[in-house]
Amino acid sequence: MRLGFWQKLSIFATATAVGVSGLLWFLLHDVFAAESDEMADIAHMLLVLHGVSSYALLVAIGSLLPVHMRSGWQRRRNLLTGLTVTGVIAILGVTALVLYYGGEDMHAPAKWLHLIFGFLCFAVFPAHAFFGERSPKPAVNTAGNTVRPAPYLERMH
Repeated sequence: MRLGFWQKLSIFATATAVGVSGLLWFLLHDVFAAESDEMADIAHMLLVLHGVSSYALLVAIGSLLPVHMRSGWQRRRNLLTGLTVTGVIAILGVTALVLYYGGEDMHAPAKWLHLIFGFLCFAVFPAHAFFGERSPKPAVNTAGNTVRPAPYLERMH
């Protein structure tokens, strides 16, 4: 099921803010190892932006649960990339909690998992959107019948 303009805008805008701020923070903090106070302030600002925009993204993604995800599941459309995006977001959420609340012994593994799955998002988010826009054939359920959306979903198109 295709998203409405405002929902698509909120998902793309928040996902971009999360991805770009996370990438820039990683580059500034870990790759270039900024040592000046000014660079440390910028790195801190990027980390705050990353955290705040992550919460906004989780709210936007939560708005997809009642219709978009349910419809995709019922229609059996774009399941591979949809489930991949859902799994990656879940792993990022758990690793973020471990980074914030976990012990020091868990910090390094959680950080690397968070970075790996964060970089993976740069591929799976666009792939899900791309393949979703290009899947015109009707879905078939496990019994071999064409799946029609629930009546309330048809009105949304």
